[in-house]
Amino acid sequence: MKKVFYLSILFLSIQNLCAQNIIDFFYSIPSQYVDSLSYVERKSLIKNKRLEKYDMLYTVEYDIKNGYLRLEQSYTEGPSGYGIYEIAYWNVKNKKLIALSSILGSNGGFHQHNFKFFEYKDENLTEARNGYLKSYTSNFEVFINNLVTEFTKKNTSQSVKEDLSSTQFTIELPRKGKNISVSFKDNNMSDPDYFNKNYAKHLNFREKVYKWNDIKEVFE
Repeated sequence: MKKVFYLSILFLSIQNLCAQNIIDFFYSIPSQYVDSLSYVERKSLIKNKRLEKYDMLYTVEYDIKNGYLRLEQSYTEGPSGYGIYEIAYWNVKNKKLIALSSILGSNGGFHQHNFKFFEYKDENLTEARNGYLKSYTSNFEVFINNLVTEFTKKNTSQSVKEDLSSTQFTIELPRKGKNISVSFKDNNMSDPDYFNKNYAKHLNFREKVYKWNDIKEVFE
């Protein structure tokens, strides 16, 4: 009887361990990184695929199999502003690596708003301070400056880098696969030549795919 009992406990423990998926991680991420949505609001959003809060509309789509979730935010009336929040995760040794990327925009343009790596281990979620990506640090302003520096020519001034960091610069998480794409995307709401005229001369390239190395467990 004892043997059956212990086997049942073990089976339930394995089930709970395997039950962690992209929705669980969406619930676990601190609210300040998902537009201050509470746990209850996120539960409602997952259930109904949409949520209205004050003058904001939230919609969500997710792919449990591929470990990807996309949350979109927009105003129901008035301002043209919007937000896009992506969450994805990777299996690493003895834990899971979770990334959250957020972009804010309006009719005037868009830019990367935040990016965080989290580690999930033993039912605990902690923010990674550095690692996994060469330029990464949990200080977003430092990280985004480091990342822009990888794209720019050697003698590019700091003021130009700061302008570039808020000009169409985005980090895209994978819906499928394991790689992260970073790029200066086209802005269809403004003059298509504006970016080229003002910033192209400072760049070595406009896009880079950081590929996940399964052995080293880093993006390269």
